[in-house]
Amino acid sequence: SAALADPRFAPLNAHQLPDVELHISVLSPLEILPVSSFDELAESVRPGIDGLLIEAGPHRGTFLPSVWEKLPERAVFLRHLWEKADLIPGTWPNQMKAYRYQTQEFSDK
Repeated sequence: SAALADPRFAPLNAHQLPDVELHISVLSPLEILPVSSFDELAESVRPGIDGLLIEAGPHRGTFLPSVWEKLPERAVFLRHLWEKADLIPGTWPNQMKAYRYQTQEFSDK
């Protein structure tokens, strides 16, 4: 689906296949984090280890642990995740839930 049905990108063409490199991330089971504020979440998350999934009503966003390589500071990582979920960074809506997970990653050309 990522190669052929992702609305953010044009579908992959046959002539592009020789240059394709696959990156697969297998997620561990989600672990709900017993936190009730943005600051508590910032203290609970483990940079470079945890992926995060946040959801509040119809708003949802996730970052794989590999995103820490590009956004290594907790505050920046979380701010971008909130923006991805179309939430105001630093806020904590009433129905907010946060989960962490780890990944096993595989790559091949």
